[in-house]
Amino acid sequence: MRNSVIGLLFGFTLLNAPLRAEVSIASLSPNEVSIALAAIDAAKKIAEAGRGSLLMAGSVLSTDDVPSSNVLTILDYPNLEKMTPGSILLLAKKNCEPIENCLVARRVIGRDSSGGLQTERYGSAEPFLLDTIQATLLGAVVYAVDLQTGGIRDMRPDRRWEHLSVAEAVAQEAKR
Repeated sequence: MRNSVIGLLFGFTLLNAPLRAEVSIASLSPNEVSIALAAIDAAKKIAEAGRGSLLMAGSVLSTDDVPSSNVLTILDYPNLEKMTPGSILLLAKKNCEPIENCLVARRVIGRDSSGGLQTERYGSAEPFLLDTIQATLLGAVVYAVDLQTGGIRDMRPDRRWEHLSVAEAVAQEAKR
């Protein structure tokens, strides 16, 4: 069921991307389209090699170091007991539309005295206000694939910012 929901969310995002994206598909060069299609194919191969799910995250993982506006992620089902500082979580705000404005990225920074996870905003993610925001945890980000450059980043805490080839990422996922 979870994979179906993420798949639907991914499909919905891709279908609506040309209508809502900052850059329309018509303005993309053939080279840019080729890079994006190759990046999507790479992400599918990585997800198929492991047990991850694909989710179009848009710019939610954008940072000063990585200012991408179109990122496709490979998410792992989050085991909250095994989360370590540095893990990046993706959440979807409840009762939020349009869908591309509903994703929130949070970095795990530790645990509180009761064992609950403590997080901080990741990159350019909006800060949480004093109000409680209800959100659904979608997963922990394992890889981020940039649709503009085709670059693959390993997002696990122990391998932060490591750039990989498709073959390296597939091999890593096959071993897990």
